[in-house]
Amino acid sequence: MNRTSAIDRIESALIKMETALGEPAFDEWALVSKAPQGWTLIEYGGPRKEGFLADFNTDLAALKDTLDLSNTYVGDSAFSHEGHGSGFDAHMCVGEQIFLLFNNTDKSTGEITSNPKWTNAQVHFAELLEAFLADPVS
Repeated sequence: MNRTSAIDRIESALIKMETALGEPAFDEWALVSKAPQGWTLIEYGGPRKEGFLADFNTDLAALKDTLDLSNTYVGDSAFSHEGHGSGFDAHMCVGEQIFLLFNNTDKSTGEITSNPKWTNAQVHFAELLEAFLADPVS
């Protein structure tokens, strides 16, 4: 999948999740790649574009243990219940060493998933993951 198609899929899935949930599940997302010299931002969608990179390593802390490149494959995903504020709530591996990070800057993962409508919304998260599994970002 190319970058433009990936962005369209991400934004469409977030709209579907918000519709199902009745509120935004995630108001921030980032497509990032990991290389030996560090992380590279491919694309960002959200309210804090200027401050995003400055706080990246701190915001990634809650998910760091789930981003072991030697043991992470396309289709893997994880949620953190430690991500609050700017800390990332979830990620999915969408290509070789390419990750999609999700965050809700107002709510924690626990608050999002406690919404009774979360079960319906997570279907769209799973569909997005399946799309990247079938056609990874390259």
